[in-house]
Amino acid sequence: MKELRKNEMYRPIYAPVRLRHVDSYGTKKGLYVTLLVLIIVALTVLTTKRRGIPGFSSGRTSLARRDMGKCVQYFGSVTIFVADSKTFGNKSDLARRSLECYIKGTEYKLIRIDMDTDPRVNEVCAKHEAALFKRHCAASVYLADTEWMLVIDTETGVVNPDHCIEEWIDDRVDMMFYERFFNWEIAVGSYLVRNTEFSHEFLRKLAEWEFKKLPLWNSNDQGAFMLHLQATLIPYAAWEFDTCYDYWQKATNYQSYMAMVSCVRMALGAQKFWSGKVRIYRKAHGWSRDAWVTHCS
Repeated sequence: MKELRKNEMYRPIYAPVRLRHVDSYGTKKGLYVTLLVLIIVALTVLTTKRRGIPGFSSGRTSLARRDMGKCVQYFGSVTIFVADSKTFGNKSDLARRSLECYIKGTEYKLIRIDMDTDPRVNEVCAKHEAALFKRHCAASVYLADTEWMLVIDTETGVVNPDHCIEEWIDDRVDMMFYERFFNWEIAVGSYLVRNTEFSHEFLRKLAEWEFKKLPLWNSNDQGAFMLHLQATLIPYAAWEFDTCYDYWQKATNYQSYMAMVSCVRMALGAQKFWSGKVRIYRKAHGWSRDAWVTHCS
């Protein structure tokens, strides 16, 4: 009994000390975690530039256009590039006029060339005969004249001019693409590209796919682009590339072609961002869409 009384006598002395120690440690730990989170947020705000999300403010200027206001070329000079050819026919008058009207309200430079006769293009890209592949080579030629380039095809028009190209420029990467609305292709008809060695090499190698063995149902440069993107972003995945390439070679219609597209997307996974290389905008987050998605006639 005497021993028990001793324990009881000591218990109120040590127990509060022990509890105070645990509470103090927990409080300090919570403060450290909170402080760390605040530091991370502060560093992100201070060091991160505009990430390609409409409405985001860089801190110095709002890059989303408002009421047809000025488009500030925050990331450097921006050029819109259109490569034409007699192969494409003459179906783009409305698109051409809408683009010219948009240019008048901005300070962007518009370069429209005829690949069949342009001397600069034919000096570098003369070996290309397929216009859809040659236009990527042509884009790499004129990319040297600007810091950023928006490449569009001859049938792309402007339906909502109250936007700036800077809204989609992400300067953490060199090339920006977007997912198409109606399937899982990553569109090659239009893309944003920065004047870098990576971009030039990517476009030249994409154009070179013209000389590979193309399947009967190949979707022209779109199919080649999917595989080229896969080979560029995950070069270590050789087995996956061979599998997707085999699907492409065996394609005989749209359904079997889409097997290749699905294969590529599975290989790339959910990732949409490769630092210093490529960003892929999700469906409905890009700057362009197929016309018939909006209006079928």
